[in-house]
Amino acid sequence: MKNKFIVIAFIFFSIMLSTILVNAIDISVENYYPTPAEAGDYFTVWLKALNREDFKVEKPVIRLKASYPFSLDPGEQQEVVVDEIEAKSSVTRSFKIRVDKQAKEGNNTISFEYKDCEGCVWQEKTMAITVVEFQTMFDVVLQEINSEGVFIAVANIGKNPANAVTVSIPEQDYFTTDLISASIVGNLDSGDYTIAGFKILSKQRNIREKQDLFVQIDYTDPFGTRRTVVEKVLLNPSSLSGVSSNFTGTQFTGTQGRNTQSSSFLTNIWFWVSLVLLGIIAFLLRRDIKRRIYMLK
Repeated sequence: MKNKFIVIAFIFFSIMLSTILVNAIDISVENYYPTPAEAGDYFTVWLKALNREDFKVEKPVIRLKASYPFSLDPGEQQEVVVDEIEAKSSVTRSFKIRVDKQAKEGNNTISFEYKDCEGCVWQEKTMAITVVEFQTMFDVVLQEINSEGVFIAVANIGKNPANAVTVSIPEQDYFTTDLISASIVGNLDSGDYTIAGFKILSKQRNIREKQDLFVQIDYTDPFGTRRTVVEKVLLNPSSLSGVSSNFTGTQFTGTQGRNTQSSSFLTNIWFWVSLVLLGIIAFLLRRDIKRRIYMLK
C-alpha cells in the first residue's frame, strides 16, 4: 500500500513539474517584414520567446507548424533551438516564410509550435498575418505568324494594374530574335491586352515538333516594385520560314489599330487635295501661256 502511494505521488509530482515547464515560456510575433506580407513572395517574421518564470529555461525549441498558406522552402531552418532564456527575460528569433500565391487577402492564420525542454510536450500558438496581393497575372497567346513576323498577345488577367510593361524574348535554346528583342508596351490595367511583334528565328534546323517559346514580361507593381514574369507559348520552328527578312518589329494595342486607320485616311485626303490643287494650277498656267502667245502674235 505504501509503495502504491509513493508511485501515485511520483506520477502526480511529474505531471505538475511537466506542467510548470510547459508553461514557462510564451511566444508572440515581435514584427514581420514586409508588412503586409505579399501573396506569392517571402516575408521574415521575428518571434519573441518570453520566460515568465523565476527560473532559467534551457534548450527551448520553436518551429513553424505547416499551415496553409505559409510554408518553408527546403533548406530553410525548420526549427530554432535556444540555448537558454534567463528568468523573466526574452529572446528573439526569425523565420523566412513563403506565402502561397493563391493566398486570400486579409488576415491569415500562422501557427508555431514550441516546447520548454527536450522532454516537454509541444504547445501551439496561432497568430494573424496580413496578406495582400501586389502582383498580377498574365495570359500569353500566339496571335499570328505572317511575313511580317510573329505576333504575341499579352493580357493582364490579374486584378492589379501593371505599369511600364516591357515584353521581350529572352535567350533560349530553340529560338532567337533578329534586330529587336524587346517591345515597350506602357501600362496595362486589369483586363487590358497588347500585341507585340518580333522577328523570331529558329536556332536549330529540321525540327518539326512544337517547342516552348519563352516570353518575358517586366512590369512595375502599384507599390513601385519592378517585377519579372516569364510565360511560354508553343511555337513550331518550321512555321517561321515565311517571316520576311525586312521585318523590323512592331507593337500595338487595340486603340493603336484605330489610330493607324485614321492616319491612312488622312493621308488619302491629302493626296486628293494635292491632286486637285495641281490641276487648278495647271489650268491657270495653261490660260496664262495661251494669253501670252496670243499677245506675241
